[in-house]
Amino acid sequence: MEMDATYQIDNPNNNMLANNQLGFRWKRILNPTRPQPRPRHGHRAINIKELMVVFVGGNEGIADEFHVYNTVTNQWYVPVLKGDVPNGCAAYGFVVEGTRMFVFSGMIEYGKYPNELYELQAIKWGWRKMYPETPDNGVTPCPRLGHSFTMVGEKIFLFGGLGNESDDPKK
Repeated sequence: MEMDATYQIDNPNNNMLANNQLGFRWKRILNPTRPQPRPRHGHRAINIKELMVVFVGGNEGIADEFHVYNTVTNQWYVPVLKGDVPNGCAAYGFVVEGTRMFVFSGMIEYGKYPNELYELQAIKWGWRKMYPETPDNGVTPCPRLGHSFTMVGEKIFLFGGLGNESDDPKK
């Protein structure tokens, strides 16, 4: 089974509420040019305008890769990253706001999860490690993987995941 192929879903009727009878179909993107990401899992992909940004993930170890797919030109490329580039990780939180992306925690190797927050400014492909203030109660999120990380308005919400400080998979 080919896991390294790129696919898109076309909707020629341009109606996001349409069902399969109205035209949704899978389309394999053939002959992508330039470096293409290796097969992986635990990665995340977000969009910024016409770009799909794919950050790290795992497959026989953690991939330390950053790829961008231009949906207009059908080309992959690897931008030159600057600043505080985070380690490769899998199952992390990844959210986008405009041209800024935020990454929190994840797994950098089996059983090792960082408790770090990073911001990427996609216009310059510049990373910055962030140091959020500790809340008044002194409790910050523990390192974790597989959590949701969602932006609503100007706030980012973190929920769930598996922390390495607990043997209970429900925490």
